Amino acid sequence: MKSLLRLVLFVLLSSLASSSVFGQSSTLTGDWGGVGSSLDDKGVSLDFRYTSFYQGLAAGTGNKDFDYGGKVDAFINFDTSKMGLWEGGGFRSHLEYSHGDLATNLGGALFATNTALYWPVGTPEELVATSLYFTQKVGDRSKVFIGKFNPVDLVATDPFFGGWGVDRFMNLILTAPPSGLIPVVYMGGIVNIHTDPAMWTIMVFDPVDRTNDYFPGDLFAEGVNFAVAATNYSNLAGRKTIYTLNALYSTAEGVDFSSVGGAVGRSSKKGAYNLSFEFKHNLQESDDQAGSSWGFYLKAALADGNPNYVKSSIIAGIGGRALFFGRPQDTFGLGAFYYNLSDVLEDTLNPSIKFRDESGIEFFYNYQVAPWLFIGPDIQYVRPARGSFDNALVVGLRMQIRI
Repeated sequence: MKSLLRLVLFVLLSSLASSSVFGQSSTLTGDWGGVGSSLDDKGVSLDFRYTSFYQGLAAGTGNKDFDYGGKVDAFINFDTSKMGLWEGGGFRSHLEYSHGDLATNLGGALFATNTALYWPVGTPEELVATSLYFTQKVGDRSKVFIGKFNPVDLVATDPFFGGWGVDRFMNLILTAPPSGLIPVVYMGGIVNIHTDPAMWTIMVFDPVDRTNDYFPGDLFAEGVNFAVAATNYSNLAGRKTIYTLNALYSTAEGVDFSSVGGAVGRSSKKGAYNLSFEFKHNLQESDDQAGSSWGFYLKAALADGNPNYVKSSIIAGIGGRALFFGRPQDTFGLGAFYYNLSDVLEDTLNPSIKFRDESGIEFFYNYQVAPWLFIGPDIQYVRPARGSFDNALVVGLRMQIRI
């Protein structure tokens, strides 16, 4: 019955999308009789999306039943300049709500195979503000961010990563590559400084997950995380190319993996890091639509491996707008990853608990039925970190409505 109801819903939405009225609007509900444009002129920006998933384990170890899940994303932003308050300021928020029986880590995968439903962590069927922060321009070249951050939001404009698991890749590694040191939601401050030839990003934040916190009194009680990144925007063979170097260090205490499973008990260890390099290069760019492109992406990282559970990683792929199909409104991606997890942890756990590196590949395609509706398949093949689990084939169908 549920499958039939969802099929009927999709047919109705497709019919609406093909109509002359609904097919031209960027959202299902339109401009609300001019209210949406009026709010935007006054500095209030609203973006509501609902994404549904039908996903399951086609091969591998675990339950082979396919399940449904849904995600609501609400982005509510305020521009202080348009509101007549002061220049260059703003407030950003991202509210999330997930529901359904769909598991987020299928086939024994350590990293989520469905990032969208992974957030907000530990709070199913609860509305949570995973991002809630203040922004302020300082001069012409700098910008400050202070508050609560969902790390996926900070890579929203990235041409390959980002997308919250609803717009692009669904696997966590290809959405927001884990460094082993960044909490799922954190609080702190960020500064962007534009210089010639690089843009610098400096971050100072609390190492503890703050998903359900809004005004905590124990910030930095367990240490502090520092990050510095330098990004260079240039051209290679006449096409846009981006290079990024990033260094992350944490003073927080973590478990000394060499003590895991010992008779005396676990001990702790301080000082963890992650160093990464990114390379992004457009292979094709649209002559008609600025910013529409697809290209090659590479990210390599090296970490301490104890107390960081990551030792090294490499991610590569292609993705962007489907210009080669003549459908620049569609998006696609093909990515592969290899995460070399802590050798110390693997040596300590094995052979009593089989634990190994995790690797995989993912492909997605989003077919835009209308500006406010897309649907498309997602296929993942994962070699899970749980060594007792077979390789997993995860297949899903995703549909998003921009309300």
